[in-house]
Amino acid sequence: MWRFWLGSAVWGACTGAAWATPLAAQTPDTLRAYTLPPATISVVRSPLPHVKTPLAVQTVSGAQINAARPTWGLDEALFSIPGVLAANRYNFSLDQRISIRGFGSRSAFAVRGVKILLDGIPQTLPDGQGQLTNLDLGSTESIEVLRGSSSALFGNASGGVISIRTAHAPARARVAQELRVVAGTFDRRLDRTWSKWQTTTRARVGREGSAQLSVSRLAYAGARDHSAADLRSVNARLLVPVRPNWHVAVSADVGDQPRADNPGALTLAELQTDRDAAPALNLSSRAGKDAVQAQAGVTVGGWLPTRTDVAVTLFGLTRDLENPTTFAYIRIDRLAYGARASLTQWMPVAGRPHRVTVGADVQRQRDDRLNFGNAGGAPDTMRSLDQLERVTEVGPFVQSVLEVSPRVTLTTGLRYDRVAFRVDDRLISGTNPDDSGERLMDALSASVGIAVNPSEDVTIYANTGSSFETPTTTELANRPSGAGGFNDSLGPQRAWSYEVGVRGAAWSVALFQADVRDELISYEVPGVPQRRFFRNAGSARHRGIELGATVRFSAAASAIVSWTYSDFRYVSYQFTPAAGGPVFVLDGRELPGLPRHNLRLALRARPASGRGAWSEVETMYASSYFVDDTLQARTTPWWHTNLRLGWEGTLGTVRLSPFVAVNNVFNRHYVGSVVINAARGRYYEPAPGRHLHLGTTIGFSR
Repeated sequence: MWRFWLGSAVWGACTGAAWATPLAAQTPDTLRAYTLPPATISVVRSPLPHVKTPLAVQTVSGAQINAARPTWGLDEALFSIPGVLAANRYNFSLDQRISIRGFGSRSAFAVRGVKILLDGIPQTLPDGQGQLTNLDLGSTESIEVLRGSSSALFGNASGGVISIRTAHAPARARVAQELRVVAGTFDRRLDRTWSKWQTTTRARVGREGSAQLSVSRLAYAGARDHSAADLRSVNARLLVPVRPNWHVAVSADVGDQPRADNPGALTLAELQTDRDAAPALNLSSRAGKDAVQAQAGVTVGGWLPTRTDVAVTLFGLTRDLENPTTFAYIRIDRLAYGARASLTQWMPVAGRPHRVTVGADVQRQRDDRLNFGNAGGAPDTMRSLDQLERVTEVGPFVQSVLEVSPRVTLTTGLRYDRVAFRVDDRLISGTNPDDSGERLMDALSASVGIAVNPSEDVTIYANTGSSFETPTTTELANRPSGAGGFNDSLGPQRAWSYEVGVRGAAWSVALFQADVRDELISYEVPGVPQRRFFRNAGSARHRGIELGATVRFSAAASAIVSWTYSDFRYVSYQFTPAAGGPVFVLDGRELPGLPRHNLRLALRARPASGRGAWSEVETMYASSYFVDDTLQARTTPWWHTNLRLGWEGTLGTVRLSPFVAVNNVFNRHYVGSVVINAARGRYYEPAPGRHLHLGTTIGFSR
């Protein structure tokens, strides 16, 4: 493997160049929202013009994602989208805690409650667990985010969908090459540095096809003790027309993470004493992970003569995980595969445009799970868990889009999901019974939405729908009793959502409510430090307001602002943490881990006198929030500011984009994320203080 990465690095250094994505030219010269070109939204299964979509959907361009940013994670890319919280743990062994409208906030690692797609291929497994191992933001062309109930479209998810599209070769270039190099350091520990390089080659195949190969590596020392990471990825894409109106798209991704240390969460006293420290148990157990994941997919799509749009995708992935934790040494050998198929037929009703999409998603997952004792970062000889877990998801669906009039569009959807879990216990003895078993979780999900267009740029919409979310295999397998098998008392979470909104070309307002039954809640127990267990709450209610706008002050200055108000509370929930202990009644109490107010503001200037120079100031604010269901412990409110400076120009035939950035300019001390309901008060995952990075993109095309 090391020879491959060394060769990739040499190849990248030799062929490195850049494709500098120009910002869209905009000419308004007064204080008003500017008009964007018409956009088609693909994340709703049956592609719709944005103005006719009765859902809260927003798109982020690759230029926004890569503008002098580190490209570490989705928190950078989703900055401007209201209703989305990407809480950065600065811990590459656990991923970020991503939630949409409160769904997914329980995640102890990876992504829950939100469906993740990469070039149309699910990164979310059939049990609802999403992995970001194969994602490299540096090669992203755009990200579409659907906020709200999405189960009628995509099945096992409550919060919404994040659909990531990678870049394609420029239509007017035969070959485009790019090298992006960036490096940085942390203010409190200048010896702790990080660097990332990425090289991308794009080529036109035939007259309309394209190919792309991207290789990257992130070497991260980390601001905190025991937070180093080494992340490597290779992403390949091929798009080939095979006949008029038909194409084949092939993708292959490899993510290799030979090191991702886990610094753990801190108590309040530890946070105040040394924010960069790691708990002694994390150090002695060498907590972290070593993971390799490979994925491939093939999509065939096109039009039949009967105006029928057909798309079929086949995909599969493997994942090998070595995961020393503070409570066990975990090994998982994963195989997952599946298919997605859809057929869209134009079927006019009373002369009005109408199309119906029918299809199905089928996925299978096989996890070979072994837990050992952790002997200083290595497995001991004693197995504590040995079982084979299988999950099969089948989800047929139908969607109808009817243009009732030129200004009114009605969208409906219906889907049935059947998620079957099976576990075969392989650790059986006279004192350890057979915990094999099966669980079946299913649901019928429906949605209906209406979009009204009083003008070409304005959409007034409303929608309602149900959602369905199962526990993941990890959540089912983590039993407080320590037994194998699955937790029989843990069931799926269900919700019914309502939303109204209005949006223009560069602004949006949305109001929503979700009534949730059996909300999945994470917690810890004192006897098993840092191991997450799960239970169902009685009922909860998620309410909120989302505002977003992009405003052009002049030809040289613009602003992006988003504000989210979240009122998420238990409606009926009481439980007893321990036998004989007190009964906690949490009716009306706020859900932990979610700020009530979240404000983000970015100001960007690109004066003509700068001859390609630009600057951006970005500020984020979050109000305080609870960290525990039963205690009064809260985070403090926080805000921080980032500053970025750059230049875009050419030197002969080579395009250059050097940049420099200072993050957390005022060195604010704040908590990037929390561990909800942590035992022994270890709630807090601190963010770095002031830190600097600089880099450049160099490239050419011909």
